[in-house]
Amino acid sequence: MSNCRMLAIMGPSGAGKTTLANNLVERLELAIPRHCTTRAPRDDDMVDFYRYLTHSEFEEYFQLKKFLLWSGDGPEIRKEYGNFYGILKEDCLSSLEKSDTIILFTSYKDIDRLVSLKAAGISIRIINLTFRNIEAGVRDRLIGNTERNHTFRDINSRIYNALLDDKNYRKKLDRYADITIFTDVFDTEDTYQEVAKRLIKK
Repeated sequence: MSNCRMLAIMGPSGAGKTTLANNLVERLELAIPRHCTTRAPRDDDMVDFYRYLTHSEFEEYFQLKKFLLWSGDGPEIRKEYGNFYGILKEDCLSSLEKSDTIILFTSYKDIDRLVSLKAAGISIRIINLTFRNIEAGVRDRLIGNTERNHTFRDINSRIYNALLDDKNYRKKLDRYADITIFTDVFDTEDTYQEVAKRLIKK
């Protein structure tokens, strides 16, 4: 995969990651590989986007070194540690048959792995979509979103996790993110235009 290009999109809930990715796929003819998760399906999941794996299946893929990257709620892949997410190398290769540039949905927890892949010669651009005011941004985007239909408990949990991730990874993001966009400043169209402009510049 050393000859491919990857765009790794990350950011808190509601920041516009899926909207940006769909715009990039449609306008620039990029491709999105299937992703893996151990969590249960949600109503707003993109069709055929996830491979829904059990923890044991996820751990088996991990032991066989089939993941390009993976992250989760704990240091070991066990049920009691919550949900895990990953992207298989084979799914990336399948997407590269459609486009020479693929989009990865990643989390802040993936930053070290992404940096190591870049150091190994893989062309990866890290795009951080976030909010200047994270608490207000997540709350405003999720409340009243009929597609997601989150409870207040869900929303408060996502706000807490977003603030914690920002605290834990802000320094690394400031150092390694190629593009940072505050989507409470840019609307959907302006976000796409700004990202596209910065991708062309570098």
